[in-house]
Amino acid sequence: MKIDRLLVFGDIHGMWDKFLSAYEKVEFNPTKDMMIFLGDYLDRGEKIVPVMEWVLGHKREPNMVFLRGNHDEMFYDSMKDLRHFQDAYDLADISLTPDVLLWLANGGKVTLKKIMATGSPGELLRRWLKLIDSLPLYAEVEAGGKKFWFMHADCDPSLPLDQQSEETMLWSRHLASYPHDQTGSQTIVLGHTPVQSLGYAPVPQILEDGRLVLMDTGSFLPAGRVSCLDLLSGKVYQSD
Repeated sequence: MKIDRLLVFGDIHGMWDKFLSAYEKVEFNPTKDMMIFLGDYLDRGEKIVPVMEWVLGHKREPNMVFLRGNHDEMFYDSMKDLRHFQDAYDLADISLTPDVLLWLANGGKVTLKKIMATGSPGELLRRWLKLIDSLPLYAEVEAGGKKFWFMHADCDPSLPLDQQSEETMLWSRHLASYPHDQTGSQTIVLGHTPVQSLGYAPVPQILEDGRLVLMDTGSFLPAGRVSCLDLLSGKVYQSD
């Protein structure tokens, strides 16, 4: 199949209105386009549940690929022992393990609150845990005569994708901080590190002659946005 557009979305972080604004501008066509999501769907933003329902409803959409982010991993590590959670129980009584405390301190409190407010948190929790369990850490796509690597946070350009460290792909910020270390010929596309924290404007950053792309435009920050980029044409779609 020939891909007309290779689209990639940066971190959403529960910012439903911003995500929907950007997504509607894209006018995604599953018969001609491919769309990659770089993870971190929840935490920090206030409209968690609509994002969850949208992702759950689109996870089998043709030519849509959803990757795992570090916030998705934190959610999973915190909630995985509650797979059989019943709605009559109280999620507030979960054990405050180091994993749970890390997640709550990094935006998990609002996620937990919004899930509990649905009235049937057990079902949503189980569906979301099952989803995270299925999310890959990376994707590789060849299009437009180029090879593209996608992952949430970082990678070692010199190693094959199946030899990358999980911790690096979910947590590291090395290439975002030191773009000159992208010495490979492939185009590496990352989220995780808000470009504003690196001194850039809140738009996707195409660096190192197009071989490194930073997609996290700080959706949860006051002037942040949710962003999508067509890697083949360079066209940017952003929230209002």
